[in-house]
Amino acid sequence: MLFGLILLVSTAPGFAQNQTSLSCNSGEVPAYIITYDHVITRLIDEQADKKARQVITASSDASVYEETGEMLDSAARLRGEIVYTPYRKQRWETSDAIYTYHSVGDIARVRLHPLIEKSAVPYVLLSPGDSVRTIAGFQCNWREEDLAGVQTTQRCEAVFYGWTIPLYTRKIAQGRDILFSEATDISQQCVKKERLYVPEDKPWKFSE
Repeated sequence: MLFGLILLVSTAPGFAQNQTSLSCNSGEVPAYIITYDHVITRLIDEQADKKARQVITASSDASVYEETGEMLDSAARLRGEIVYTPYRKQRWETSDAIYTYHSVGDIARVRLHPLIEKSAVPYVLLSPGDSVRTIAGFQCNWREEDLAGVQTTQRCEAVFYGWTIPLYTRKIAQGRDILFSEATDISQQCVKKERLYVPEDKPWKFSE
């Protein structure tokens, strides 16, 4: 058995763009598939802590996030060695909860949130009147935040089937990138509903 997913987020303000109508088979739903390059680097050295590929599947049923890559082994770092180990992180967001699974440690957490409504609008801007940039062929709302001159965060977001999704995220501290994530491909496809279900075979525990 699988957890049945409920449904999605309310329609965001803005106007629809680049939308096409997909005719999917029974047992499938239209979705946007967004893929990213993702790198995290701590300030203590130049070596990347994480190097990964991210994939987000956004549909009117759920938003599913998967991050697969390799992470720097902290014990090996202390010995002066550079050793990477594979890892996988997954997240399912439904209308009433977020399910997050980490392969390292076999950690599965559930966090409830207030019930939100489904949106059938495939793609809109968060706010058409604000600054806009184009990432992977799609427009998104650009914003930049400065944290007391210590860290700068750049983010560009759009709304896919009601989910607010960053297409570009960059965090800069001491003149260096400490996080960089940018969508490299965005496509609209029919996906099987089972692909969006939360699996029951994880050791789910509720968290605050």
